[in-house]
Amino acid sequence: MKESIPVIVCAAIAGMGFACKKQPETKPNIVFILIDDMGWKDLGYMGSEYYETPNIDRLAAQGMIFTQAYANAANSAPTRACLLTGQYTPRHGLYTVGNSDRGQSKDRRLIPVRNNEEISLDKILISEALKPAGYKTAAIGKWHIGHTPVEHGFDIGFDRNELGYPRGHFNTDGEYLADRLTDEAIKFIVENNPGRTGKPFFLSLSHHAVHTPIQAKEEIIEKYRQKTGLDCHNDPDYAAMIQSVDESVARVNQTLGELGLSENTVLIFFSDNGGHGTYTCQRPLRGGKGMFYEGGIREPMFVYWPGKVKPGSVCDVPVISTDFYPTFLEIAGIEKPDNYVLDGISILSLLKGEKSTERDKLFWHFPAYLESYSGLKQDSRDTTFRTRPVSVIRKDDWKLLLFYEEWVLGGGREMISGNNSVELYNLTNDISERNNLCNLEVNKRDELLKDLLEWLKETEAPVPSTLNPGFMKY
Repeated sequence: MKESIPVIVCAAIAGMGFACKKQPETKPNIVFILIDDMGWKDLGYMGSEYYETPNIDRLAAQGMIFTQAYANAANSAPTRACLLTGQYTPRHGLYTVGNSDRGQSKDRRLIPVRNNEEISLDKILISEALKPAGYKTAAIGKWHIGHTPVEHGFDIGFDRNELGYPRGHFNTDGEYLADRLTDEAIKFIVENNPGRTGKPFFLSLSHHAVHTPIQAKEEIIEKYRQKTGLDCHNDPDYAAMIQSVDESVARVNQTLGELGLSENTVLIFFSDNGGHGTYTCQRPLRGGKGMFYEGGIREPMFVYWPGKVKPGSVCDVPVISTDFYPTFLEIAGIEKPDNYVLDGISILSLLKGEKSTERDKLFWHFPAYLESYSGLKQDSRDTTFRTRPVSVIRKDDWKLLLFYEEWVLGGGREMISGNNSVELYNLTNDISERNNLCNLEVNKRDELLKDLLEWLKETEAPVPSTLNPGFMKY
């Protein structure tokens, strides 16, 4: 990946009407790259020896790696809604993908909370909040939250259908979706080069890879067929999809370098939820996509910003996807919208080298059901669902999960020691979440439970509480 402009490239760019000299200073550009279903361990720099991601690894090494970065949910749509609105799930009501009553009625003890499938237009998305600072904005790729990006204030926004990809990762001409989305992202960067427009840009490039269907280029698949798989990293098609994502990141970064934009552009790499357990796993983390154990919500993340973020730096402070909105506002030098709640905090101080924040708690709320799939059934509480209705708090090193079927129907707090409604883990000592300390660390359990219940009340989070008449007790 190029960090300077070669003479031949400079001449070509100049011939197209773009300046080759160092770009005039504007507010920082923001490039946010979101991968679909990529797990915490699915990259070389995170420890995989089977998947090959040399370009991403190099960028991560030249920036700041976050080891405890969290998505706001264990599946796609709610995480996207949280990072774009800056709000936790109870405030926008998008808790899952599709219906909240997933699975079979006979297996659900409670009636779940109704799910919103689109974000209300009265929410102020980050695209709208950046407008006062003069940003040109684009949402290219997976959207998944209803309405359209343009209706939510993006200047440019389109997904796979507009590009001729109604299903799968290949179109009828054999063109690969990740490549086409990258082409469109590069086109946006070139056309909105601040050296020509005088305005900064915000680009959200949201890949459909590495989501199912698992489809990749045959020549790359063949490469991985020749490799020996390691543990649960052994699927050549999945590995080939990851490599295409790696090539996409390289091309975007190369464009920034060729246009002289690298030093005034912050590039963030993130995933929307854990990896799909049928094709990969996140060991030593427990679980994967659809579970609220660490493997379902802890994500790979790095920030690359030459001259601003120290190369080779690592941040172990827990952060979450609702933090992006206030961070982007601070980078842009503007205040949050009036009378609008933001649940995250700016992590710009962490990017500058600070080692902590004043926040000590993170929350999740999922009042829905998500049926099981073929992978990682041994990591969920039962083999029927990846998760049942649950709320979660992480506070310092501790994590508590409150499961509503047992809480509502099993006697609640009075029966907490025996109704299996609460799981408590110390993530420093037990990152795999195998040793439930609910009845051993009673004071810590009660402290976190109190904080969680107060947060649920503050956010007016709806809790499933009605017995499902279709439930069949075996």
